[in-house]
Amino acid sequence: MKQFNWGILGLGNIAHEFADNMAKLHPLYAVASRSLDTALDFQKKYGADRAYGSYEELLNDPGVDVVYVATVNSQHYKCILACLEHGKHVLCEKAIWGNFEEMKTAYFLAQEKGLLLCEAMTIYHMPIFKEIKNLIASGKLGKIKFVEAELGSLKEDDPTNRFFNPDLGGGAMLDIGTYGLSFVTYFLSGDLTELTHLMGRYPTGVDEMWSISLKTSAQEIGSVNLTFRAKLPKRGIIAGEKAYITVMNYVRADKAALVYPDGSEELLEIGETSKALQYEIQDIEEALSTGDFSSAFMDCTMKVVELMDRLLKAENL
Repeated sequence: MKQFNWGILGLGNIAHEFADNMAKLHPLYAVASRSLDTALDFQKKYGADRAYGSYEELLNDPGVDVVYVATVNSQHYKCILACLEHGKHVLCEKAIWGNFEEMKTAYFLAQEKGLLLCEAMTIYHMPIFKEIKNLIASGKLGKIKFVEAELGSLKEDDPTNRFFNPDLGGGAMLDIGTYGLSFVTYFLSGDLTELTHLMGRYPTGVDEMWSISLKTSAQEIGSVNLTFRAKLPKRGIIAGEKAYITVMNYVRADKAALVYPDGSEELLEIGETSKALQYEIQDIEEALSTGDFSSAFMDCTMKVVELMDRLLKAENL
């Protein structure tokens, strides 16, 4: 398979993790920050071939094939469009964006240019979830009735933190909500027929917690519970008429419990949590190599963005 030249825009914490995982697969090509010193330090740490003191310089480099956008949430859309306009494939950190109409503009631009655009959602790439999909298709769980996801991230009670800053894309929906909605929509089938919710705000005005319910044309129900100021388990459940599956730490899971009505269990262990970003990179490169972009799951991402947009607009966020 061809080795692709990756560039990274934005060199915060998640970019370090991404670069560390890429280095375990193949060399990193280019990195860019608004500060050349930051870019040079990053280049030295991860052995990147090139470092730039502006995003524009990286995008003008003809050697860059695909760009990982790791900027703050509020800059994602601007960076995505800039990458696409420069003919670069894009993997954007989550949440990719919260406005569905704008996301459609980016999606159609990518299609028009024959470029890959996708979200860095580890759930779509973990081997354990691919196996669970196979089990569902085989009828092992019976007809799916209910899918649930919970995630509580106990953030420090600090109004100045980006998590609570509306100008930086703060709020629970754009930070952790995309995980819960991605898990639930990935395993639900049919078209959405009903969407209801409850939401609580943080004093800065951003969304602090949500309880969301979905119903589909397949008569399946999904439930997502999120909070920024209390701890909840990262737990996902897929329940069918013959058995249910519980997945702890579902964001990057490598284990799941298959539980039958009599209480007996089977433990599923597939993949490695520590390799989550490597699975993601490998799936994207496979999609680029084959031209089959389905393994990038942009169709799932678009469903999630539409849900987020509806929920945020319903609360004037």
